[in-house]
Amino acid sequence: MGQNKTILLIDDDRDIHIICKKYVEGAGYFFQSAFTGREGLEKITNGNVDLVLLDYRMPDMNGIEIFKEFKTNSMYEKYSNLPFIMLTVIPEDSVSPEELLSMGFCLFLKKPFGYPELINVIENIFINNEIHKKYIRQVQEDKRIVKRLKLENDQLRSQIQETYNFENIIGSTPTMLEIFDKIMKIAKTDANVFIYGESGTGKELIARSIHVYSRRKDHAFIAVDCMALPLYLLENELFGIEEDADAGSDTSKKGSFLLADKGTLFFDEICELNADLQAKLLRVIQEKQFLSKKTNRPIAVDFRIISASVHDPESAVSENRLREDLYYRLNVIPIKLPPLRERKADIPLLVNHFLKKLNHPEDRNQIKFSPEAMRLLKGYHWPGNVRELQNVVERVISLASNNNIHAEDLPEHILHNSEIHSFLPTPDMPLKDARKKWMEKFERNYLIELLSRCNGNISEVARVAQSNRMTVYRMIKNYNISTKKFSKK
Repeated sequence: MGQNKTILLIDDDRDIHIICKKYVEGAGYFFQSAFTGREGLEKITNGNVDLVLLDYRMPDMNGIEIFKEFKTNSMYEKYSNLPFIMLTVIPEDSVSPEELLSMGFCLFLKKPFGYPELINVIENIFINNEIHKKYIRQVQEDKRIVKRLKLENDQLRSQIQETYNFENIIGSTPTMLEIFDKIMKIAKTDANVFIYGESGTGKELIARSIHVYSRRKDHAFIAVDCMALPLYLLENELFGIEEDADAGSDTSKKGSFLLADKGTLFFDEICELNADLQAKLLRVIQEKQFLSKKTNRPIAVDFRIISASVHDPESAVSENRLREDLYYRLNVIPIKLPPLRERKADIPLLVNHFLKKLNHPEDRNQIKFSPEAMRLLKGYHWPGNVRELQNVVERVISLASNNNIHAEDLPEHILHNSEIHSFLPTPDMPLKDARKKWMEKFERNYLIELLSRCNGNISEVARVAQSNRMTVYRMIKNYNISTKKFSKK
């Protein structure tokens, strides 16, 4: 994932360095630390830095002073396209987001920020890095850099749409193209979105894509898993915990409503919220505020809600899983994600996408799936959808003895459940040829099933099939079946 990219953090807080190092290196990037502005500028001149995280408050010089020296000093000219992300404590820091962007900062992050979101921001910057470098070289002296960056972002979105790739969402079927087109349209609005589909179809990825291409992209994307926490913790997760000395509480924690302010709040499995919390959520949506438990004063919030569920929202209402009044608030724009079995033409694209992520970039002998193996993957029904396909690709690659993946390398459940369905005669094939192909598929699948049941015992296979051993051996040789994997160990 990191593709040998190096992230430099310039910050005098050593705790932030420890946490950033964990997440940055966990995402596959190299990490460098600098605890003063001067040390950071020296490390940049070494030429091994691809992105800089710059704290505003520094002991020797603040972040803007560091950035201005970098921009104006001729010794840094060859690194002029290096992207900077400013880490600020707004409004405590005396600088506005607009000023930061106009100076030439790529982005700013408000402290405290979510570290998974930091990695998401870094990855999106690197995806578009080459185009951004070219653009910045052309307009580095232009005072209207903010307006032109927005134009460039629109061009990037169009390119992403043309390649059918929204981050990790891959597809070229008409259904997926319609979804991509809808994402680009609704991302520009603040309308609430309800995404539904089977588990593993990529609902959260769609939600994150909508956020990334929206006007709220510079603010937080906060995900709330409605199934992961018990009720009493989930309410605290949403509304937060406020310090109350009178009640003997000395702890406080911002809730998701506040953390998502100006950004996007994503409810995963929204239908699992109980009726009481659904009623409280409805009130927050209607009034755009909630009451502080400590002061009983209203706290204003502004966020977009994207909901997700395995349940069709209309069915959820009829089954009393979702309040009808809340349904109308959440289901402004519905997006139904198709299961993988309904878009099997995308399977080769998805497999190649996973291979690119798993293959080492320096390995000349890249792993490939044979046509027969790919045909079996397309013949399988994929109850776990894209998530299951990714799991299978990772598993097969991990166990592969060479760089060519053949049919026999696939898991048994795919071989057994895909074999019969993977052959569909073409309309122009003569009847006798189609019958022969179908019978070959049937015989091979029948023989594999028997070998599995009989633990590779040829005599037992012949007895059950009411055939002779020589016929069984001939079929095994003819269909190139290895009996070793069926034997008991």
